[in-house]
Amino acid sequence: MAESLPLKLATPGASTRGTPQRIAIVRATFALLWAAALVIVVGDKVPTTASDVPAGVALLLASYPLIDVIASLVGARFSEPRTLRANAAISSLAAIALAVTAFGGDAGATLAAFGAWAAVSGLILLGIAIHRRRREGRQLPLIISGALSTLAGLSFIASSGNEKAHLATLGGYMAFGAVLYIASALRGIDR
Repeated sequence: MAESLPLKLATPGASTRGTPQRIAIVRATFALLWAAALVIVVGDKVPTTASDVPAGVALLLASYPLIDVIASLVGARFSEPRTLRANAAISSLAAIALAVTAFGGDAGATLAAFGAWAAVSGLILLGIAIHRRRREGRQLPLIISGALSTLAGLSFIASSGNEKAHLATLGGYMAFGAVLYIASALRGIDR
């Protein structure tokens, strides 16, 4: 659930009104496609913390933070540049950590790495949403998304040692986050 890619990049001097909303919608679309791909790749062989991570699942898990990297870097052109660049750096590290743990075959460590990233990026999103709320108002979906991402991340970390915890829950987490991003973007469009 963690930040966002425009449908078209704004040209210098062109109006950038609505660009953050387009970024959020495109980011949410990629998150939904990613969640669907995870469900398809996992199929009926849901990796648990007691099993190895299949290569296709490892690739998807390692790639998801890259959506956040791109979205944050593009979003930094329009608001909160330091915070979003920091989020892009954290998401880059998360992609590396997920690649190492997932391709290493350790589902528990992969769930913990994903959880750590979700919690940290959720806190960043929550901070951005609270800051924007003071300045612009109407940030409730992003506040909820940031808070839920933080809580979900902590729960992923807590369950990473449980043999029955499985990685398929991450698809639901991303799909729900995408819905919150779309709600946030739509609220911004009708302002």
